[in-house]
Amino acid sequence: MTTGSILVVCTGNTCRSPAAAGLLRHHAGTQRFAITSAGTHAAVGKRPVPEAINTVLELTGEELQHTAVQITAAAVSSADLVLTMTAEQRSLVTGLFPRSVRRTFTLLEFARITQLLGSAETCLSLADFVRVCTPLRRLANARSNAMDIADPYGGPPAGYVHSFDLIAEAVEQTATAISRHVTAVPDRAADEGARIMRIGLPDDA
Repeated sequence: MTTGSILVVCTGNTCRSPAAAGLLRHHAGTQRFAITSAGTHAAVGKRPVPEAINTVLELTGEELQHTAVQITAAAVSSADLVLTMTAEQRSLVTGLFPRSVRRTFTLLEFARITQLLGSAETCLSLADFVRVCTPLRRLANARSNAMDIADPYGGPPAGYVHSFDLIAEAVEQTATAISRHVTAVPDRAADEGARIMRIGLPDDA
């Protein structure tokens, strides 16, 4: 049973965002969260670049299964959390979909926000977690103005290493915070069924 959805956004959806989504799925768990990615100018139908595939495989032991898709209004509106690779992409997303402004962050920005949460903070869903994080945006950004993870596409190997290192660290911080603060929502139907079954049992069962 999922307790929320995350949309990760970059430009072509063949490099940074599929790698970040793959790492998030590994750390946060697909059983708890629906995690997808899309591009603002996607190379629709293309597989991720080898560097992204190899990074996810090296860090998780898992094959990155993805083909690039274009961002849509439906994808943004259904996401509890939208993570972009740059401030420009964040502005583009919120410009196209203004109602997403309070749940759209750059990946580096959101990771920084999660470090400000108190250890006792507990949320029943990802949406609740994002609502708790949103008021901390200004404080987090006052401490650091680092927002962007550069697009290494077509550049030297060192550029890929740097960008993927930033992604991996921010994803780990984000996933750790989500795992710590978002508790599983009880399955009320299952609980009610169990209660009815108990009522129907004889006292000495």
